[in-house]
Amino acid sequence: MRNQSAELLIEYLLRQSLRYFRGVTSVIVHGSAARREYSVYSDQEQDILLGNVGLMIITDSPMVDRLIYPSFLRFLRHIDRSDFSKMIEKPLILVKPFEISLVPRSHLTEGRIAPDIWAFEMVKANRVIYGENLLPLFKTEFGLDAGLKMTISRLFGLNLSLPLILRADVDSRLNRLVVNYESTKGILGAFEALLTLLGSYQPSYSERANLVTQVIGAFSRDLENPEEATTLFEQASRCKLNPQELESLPPIELWFKARNLLFACLKIYYSQGYTMDSYWNKPKSHSRIRAFLGFAIHGKFEPRTLLMSNLAKTSTTLMLKHLLSIKPEDCQKPSKAVNNHIISDCRYANYLHTRGQWHEITDHLKLITPK
Repeated sequence: MRNQSAELLIEYLLRQSLRYFRGVTSVIVHGSAARREYSVYSDQEQDILLGNVGLMIITDSPMVDRLIYPSFLRFLRHIDRSDFSKMIEKPLILVKPFEISLVPRSHLTEGRIAPDIWAFEMVKANRVIYGENLLPLFKTEFGLDAGLKMTISRLFGLNLSLPLILRADVDSRLNRLVVNYESTKGILGAFEALLTLLGSYQPSYSERANLVTQVIGAFSRDLENPEEATTLFEQASRCKLNPQELESLPPIELWFKARNLLFACLKIYYSQGYTMDSYWNKPKSHSRIRAFLGFAIHGKFEPRTLLMSNLAKTSTTLMLKHLLSIKPEDCQKPSKAVNNHIISDCRYANYLHTRGQWHEITDHLKLITPK
């Protein structure tokens, strides 16, 4: 069973979380793994986990566990050297880093966790793998602008895989799978954003797949090619639930189709009165006050407190500029200097977006070989 390796990984991560952290009261799986809609490509030779595994760890000892958190992340970065290899039967490739969230239990009980679309999905999935069920404490309402944020997030996913489609070996097996996975997520991101705008968002891929006709009917005038969009939405839903199909798709062509759909989605949101201003991370006034007090008392000042919104604007503007300007013919000349410039700029946009992480999408690959 191809999802067995992913389930074993979750079991192992839970065990390690309890070993590292001191005040764990609950561990909740979120994302696709919570719904067991894994992105595992499997053949006789190996399993490839294309998506990530997300764990939310709720703690009663946030001060202590925050100090431990970096050690746990270091452990995850070297998980290929761990004894997890004793649990699997064939090689497992991990493409993406894990998503590990550490949340103080007091923040939940005091209602200090803001509502968002991911909390809605997590609560609906209802996958608590350790401790008390604190899911009823999460706020699950979200605004229509959540779809705009989702669109930007998926565009950054395409930005992250842009260097791969400009490389001569884009059609190698792993690169093809990685690009096609990000492109599929981009197509689904556009679909999900439009579902959000309709107020019809559903928490799982299988449930959303039944709503393609509804979305196309509502936005057919805004889509350049509604028939192609229908095909892409249906195809992407199948591929997300059955990643074996990803290998047969042309990566460069699919990447551009995903880009065009996401930009069409941006235009639709703009026409509805939702703009980027709702996306920027604007610094709150109390953060500014705290920064000035710090300067007054200690003579230290953190300029980033005042520049955070500009940082988000800069990274997004740079990302949109190059994603919109690149053409399919650019991918046929991977050695040209102009492409090197595009790669440099798209990597810099991601560096700003992630607050200082230099990496391309395959930089986190981990090959775990059974012992």
